[in-house]
Formats: sequence, structure tokens, C-alpha cells
Amino acid sequence: MFLCIDTTTECAGVALVGDIDQCRFQKLDAWHASDKILETIDQVIQKADIQLSDLKGVMVIKGPGSFTGLRVGIAVANQFAHQLKIPIVGLRTEEWYQYRTDEKNFIYLQAMNRDQVYMAGFGKYERDYPPAVISISECHYELMSGGIKWMGEVGIHEKHLSDLPKITKTLPPDKTWKKIASHNEWSEQQKYKLVEPFYGKEPTITKSKRKLGM
Repeated sequence: MFLCIDTTTECAGVALVGDIDQCRFQKLDAWHASDKILETIDQVIQKADIQLSDLKGVMVIKGPGSFTGLRVGIAVANQFAHQLKIPIVGLRTEEWYQYRTDEKNFIYLQAMNRDQVYMAGFGKYERDYPPAVISISECHYELMSGGIKWMGEVGIHEKHLSDLPKITKTLPPDKTWKKIASHNEWSEQQKYKLVEPFYGKEPTITKSKRKLGM
């Protein structure tokens, strides 16, 4: 079985995906991932009635996403892969979302701060819209002028995009992980190639941290 970890999206949780049609998923509060992730993994493994030695690989969402959430999820995923000597795969957040829809041509959006979003194009938009962080106003203009469908997690920017076509029909997280596992090619070369967080942009250093010299 494959251990799947998400500590950053609105579908945050832990999944165990089997070879046939087995998939167990337990939701995880991304805001308290550091407190609950190991407990949640243990609960899922117990419910599946398997041993850690039964795990064949680990998958984890590596970002973009919250700084703390990503680091917690990736640290745990790396530790499982290292200790069990099994392959690990890191998925960008937009790649995970890509598996949630049957749509081929769309743009993934994710809120970065009050003024900017992370944007990544898929299908026919991939070349013109490579992963980048842009202002919400520029994002709205690009999508409106091209009549482009979008999906993702835009938070406070939802109202700015309400007049644009949004993809709302998506797979639930358990079926998404199952789909990803069936498409991924596991290899021996993935062992010990630990995953690094991808933030989409450099983490912001607050004024208080600057004062303290952190």
C-alpha cells in the first residue's frame, strides 16, 4: 500500500491506497497538522490492519501552500521513506488538483497573500501560463480575456473571480489519491531522493522577525 500525505490543501488528510481498489482516507486539520499527523497516520494504518512493512511508497504534496503545513507534512513523509527504505514522490499542489478533474484545459490558482495568486496553466494553457505568482487584478484580466476555466483555492480572492468560469466538479480526496497512485511509475531510483518544499515564492520575513535578527 502507499501512504499519501496532504497537510496543505482544503482536502488535507492521510490516505492509504492499495493495489486493487483499496483506499482509506482520514481528514486532517491542516492548521493543526503538527499535532495530529502522526496520530492520524497511526489510526489509518490500524484501520487498514496493515504493518509499516507493508508500505511500498510515500506520496506527499510539496506545495505551494502554507510554510508550516508543508514543512510538517514533508518532514514526516521523508522520515517514513528514509526509515522504511521505500520510494517517495512529491507532488506540486497544482499537479494534485489536475488529477481531481477530467478537464484538460484550465488554470490552477492559489492565494498567496492579499494581493497575489499562484497561477499554473494546463493543457493548451501550459505554454503561455507557466507557474508564476501574479497580482489578482492581472490574473482576473488574463482569465477574463481568454474565457479560461480555473480551479484551486483562492480564499479571499474568490469574490474577485466570481464572474469567471470555475471548475467545481472534482473527485473527492480518496479517489484522487487512488488515481494518482495508479498513474505513478515507482522506481528504485526514487529511494532516498527526499522531497523539498516548494513555496511558489520565497517565504516572507515579518518585521518582528527582522527586529529579532531571525
